[in-house]
Amino acid sequence: MLSSKLRPLFHVHRRRSLAASAGHRACGARAALLTLCIALTGAVAAPQAAHAAWPDPSKPIRLVVGFPAGGGVDALARAITPALSEQLKANIVIDNRPGAGGIIATDLVSKSPPDGYTLYLATPGSFTIWPNLRKLPYDAAKDFTPVSLLVTMPNVLVTGAGTPYKDVAGVIAAARSGGQFSYASGGNGTIGQIAGEQFNTLARIKMQHVPYKGTTPALTDVIAGIVPVTFSDPSAKPLIAAGKLRVLAVTTARRSPQFPDVPTVAEAGVPGYEVTNWYGMVAPAGVPADVVKQLNAALVRVMAMPDVRQRLAQAGMDAVSGTPDEFGRLLSTERAKWGELIRKTGIKAD
Repeated sequence: MLSSKLRPLFHVHRRRSLAASAGHRACGARAALLTLCIALTGAVAAPQAAHAAWPDPSKPIRLVVGFPAGGGVDALARAITPALSEQLKANIVIDNRPGAGGIIATDLVSKSPPDGYTLYLATPGSFTIWPNLRKLPYDAAKDFTPVSLLVTMPNVLVTGAGTPYKDVAGVIAAARSGGQFSYASGGNGTIGQIAGEQFNTLARIKMQHVPYKGTTPALTDVIAGIVPVTFSDPSAKPLIAAGKLRVLAVTTARRSPQFPDVPTVAEAGVPGYEVTNWYGMVAPAGVPADVVKQLNAALVRVMAMPDVRQRLAQAGMDAVSGTPDEFGRLLSTERAKWGELIRKTGIKAD
């Protein structure tokens, strides 16, 4: 047993030891907490740093086009790529993957890594028409991230220069005359077919649809008078200028800057008619939000450039831009709109 003289010293020493031990434990806990915070900060900062580094100048960005070189979508890709490359300080490679009306390329992009290095020029067919016509290998509503609408354009109701049709009223009268009257398109499930069937519905006529494997062969037969009319994309503009085709109306709600003296279908006697063609950019679903934001900002700048706008105007396109949310709403609205028309008219994929 401790003597009465040593007992107070023992208790003082013991209290100091316990206090020191508690202090060591507190310091250890603080050190462990600090280590955990550093680890968590590093874990959060790592992906942010990776996103902030996009695009990596050493890694090319692939811009997929679902149609052959020389078509309207390809023309858009080649008009914007040089300026977009400069804005992003990145090498952009155009990858044409034609086939099945754009479905092959759309499916390819839907299954690509969502890292911002695969982009796609979307068209109405793959995103708003085909989803209502057949089972697809991709989900147009869920497998993509909208980036921006890029161009809008009218389809143009045209006829061969040698036909007797001078205006929309003449076409409607011919379709109601009792004989078979037909219209051509670049294929089943195209915006040209949608334009024709919307015309049939609102004008209360029944033109027979004649699908072709592309716009060019359809225009060739319209020029030759084999098929009376077609609702062509802007690739018909040079043929109109050359006098081989006569333009009767544009399908948009307002007159097009590309054809300022040409009435709309609605103005020409079919109230409520509107079909607007467009192209926009999407990426695979899951692309980081900051990458989408950077890409959208770059595209807004590119689409405002006078030389880009002029080049697109020569191809019959009106340069536009907008937010990813705005483009997403357009896709959703048109998917529902054309779905209703397809069910009402009985349009088939084949």
